[in-house]
Amino acid sequence: MVLTAYLMRASGGDQITEAAMKAIEYAKEAEVPVVLTLGTRFLIEEDPEWWQNFITEHVTILAMNEDEGAALTGHNDPLLASEVALEWCDMVLTTAGPIGLYTAGYTDESLKRETVHTLLPGAIPEFNRYEFSRPTLKIDCENPLKVYAHISPYMGGPEKIRNTNGAGDGALSALLHDLAANTYHKTNVPGSSKHKRDGLCYSSFSQICKYANRVAYEVLAQHSPRLSRGLPEREDSLEESYWGR
Repeated sequence: MVLTAYLMRASGGDQITEAAMKAIEYAKEAEVPVVLTLGTRFLIEEDPEWWQNFITEHVTILAMNEDEGAALTGHNDPLLASEVALEWCDMVLTTAGPIGLYTAGYTDESLKRETVHTLLPGAIPEFNRYEFSRPTLKIDCENPLKVYAHISPYMGGPEKIRNTNGAGDGALSALLHDLAANTYHKTNVPGSSKHKRDGLCYSSFSQICKYANRVAYEVLAQHSPRLSRGLPEREDSLEESYWGR
């Protein structure tokens, strides 16, 4: 279930907000993940504490950009903002313009998978060490471990940015696709080793970053925020070793 912050009014008494809260109630009863996209920093900075409490109570996955993350957490660094937000939800997607994007979440200590990529510096040293792990609900982890991944803009970003509206939503759509793919695969291949332990998503933090990054690039490179064609399965612009990974 996907919500935007525009639906919620901290003061209450709004029918749209009441409808959204009823929908959240149904989703939680059915154990359906609730995904919140923050929408604008101006709405969040009016009452960040209210949003922190709302996310803690109702949200599984949080999507935000670096400005919204700063308004919510007080941290301008998108990695630190993602880390703080993990205290309130199970997974975070943070887009950061020319810096790229981050995913953050949890895996169980026993299921962690080390990256084969270069360990990255940052406010959290070598933060991407376990980026090959799959996201897991914190409640399903016996020993929860915070996991982070980052990717720079695909191909350095489009030669010409034609549209910034919807790039973050495009990145989120890739995450939502992976979320749905996990449920689909579990339903159709229940005996797969992938489902011996419950995972929130089908792919690793690292792979979700790549997918989200590619979709965001496509949105930036066209005039419309809506993709008019599917992404190619393989691309000549990427070296063969990429596909091997």
